[in-house]
Amino acid sequence: MRTFFKLGFVRGLLGQVLGTLFGMGLVTGTRAALGYDPLWAAEPAWVIGGLLGTLGFMIGVGALTDWAKWAIGVETPMHHGAPAGQPEWTRYFAVDLSHKVIGVQYTVWGIMVLLVGGFLATLFRVELLQPGMQYFTTDRYNTLISAHGIIMISAILLGVGGMINYLVPLMIGASDMAFPRLNAFGFWINVPASLLLITAMFVGGWDTGWTAYPPNSLRTALGGPLFFLGFYTIGISSIVGGLNLLVTVFTMRPPSMNLFRMPIFVWAAVGTSVLQLLATQLVGLAMLMLIVERSLHMGFFTPVLNEAAKALNSPPGDPVLFQHLFWFYSHPAVYVFVLPGLGIISELLPVFARKPLFGYKWIALSSIGIAFLGFLVWAHHMFTSGMSNYLRLPFMYATLIIAVPTGVKFFSWLGTLWGGKLTYPTPMLFVLGAISVFLLGGLTGPPAATITY
Repeated sequence: MRTFFKLGFVRGLLGQVLGTLFGMGLVTGTRAALGYDPLWAAEPAWVIGGLLGTLGFMIGVGALTDWAKWAIGVETPMHHGAPAGQPEWTRYFAVDLSHKVIGVQYTVWGIMVLLVGGFLATLFRVELLQPGMQYFTTDRYNTLISAHGIIMISAILLGVGGMINYLVPLMIGASDMAFPRLNAFGFWINVPASLLLITAMFVGGWDTGWTAYPPNSLRTALGGPLFFLGFYTIGISSIVGGLNLLVTVFTMRPPSMNLFRMPIFVWAAVGTSVLQLLATQLVGLAMLMLIVERSLHMGFFTPVLNEAAKALNSPPGDPVLFQHLFWFYSHPAVYVFVLPGLGIISELLPVFARKPLFGYKWIALSSIGIAFLGFLVWAHHMFTSGMSNYLRLPFMYATLIIAVPTGVKFFSWLGTLWGGKLTYPTPMLFVLGAISVFLLGGLTGPPAATITY
């Protein structure tokens, strides 16, 4: 039992509970001291409680300890292995700066989050077995759908983080990631973020879907702000992880490994990290604006003003602005999910075809091309949103053009297969299945992208 309570993970959970209670008490006490009804502002209390709870988890788990010591001039060693006097397995439940341990932590937590999302999918499919509502209210059903979406997306991001953290330093001959403490921070902040998403389902839920479109998201139940905060916190992990990977690749390769000698998976990881670093900031801003608008009544996205706002001549908000901010990240996120998988295909295929990868440089550059073009196609999710008509054609053409770098990968894979001495173990069957699905998706892309004007 003593070992259990010494685990960083358990201390982090206690810190999150205490931080949440302190934050909620702070808001309630402040309102009471100012003469307001302390029980009226449940939403600000939960928002501040969620923020301080996240901070409490990070303090409790020890992810901020070294930085706090540095601030007062105390040197700290690298944390590798189990804490003193503890079994070796406990290192996976504490802050460990080894990229391999962090990769395993990402992967295992991702599987756990995936199971939660899959369980939610089972629940709402059971509800759909018969017409009408059998087990849930309509609001609860919509909450399950919404939570399932964001939780499954989080699970994929965690899986991507696990692969990149474990494999990339080994592939480029680096001893670890460039910023090991930031790497550990990037993983551990996912834990309170995931718990915020789960908590949101039990404090009223939200019925917006994972996209959180206003004005509905500005009027949804109390779970909405916790969902926004959890989404925002997961974004922090993506940003610091992307930055860390890019610095690692560009500063820690051996002198003999120039860019075009890097393994092809590393190129895919670079493209993924560029997207994480640059695009995630926009969706984080969108979630922060939703929280501020709900809690402080600032009119970023509300198209209909109340009488007080009209008296101040405030301009109306624009819900389409949110869609632009949201999809500027959420379409590149598709490539965050898919680029590591395409990199794995390109690594495995030469092994089981028993010949070198055809068009290595073109495949490497196509990953960067996909990442670049991924920033130019977001509004194809918004063709029916009411955005300006003159934007429709540019985004249609950009969507069609992105087929070029993806086509480069496909034909390079065919070139690798052509004339190869193929073997068919299970990994190769997965690769061939992925290529087949990729072909079907590519053939349906141009008709879906083409619009009338």
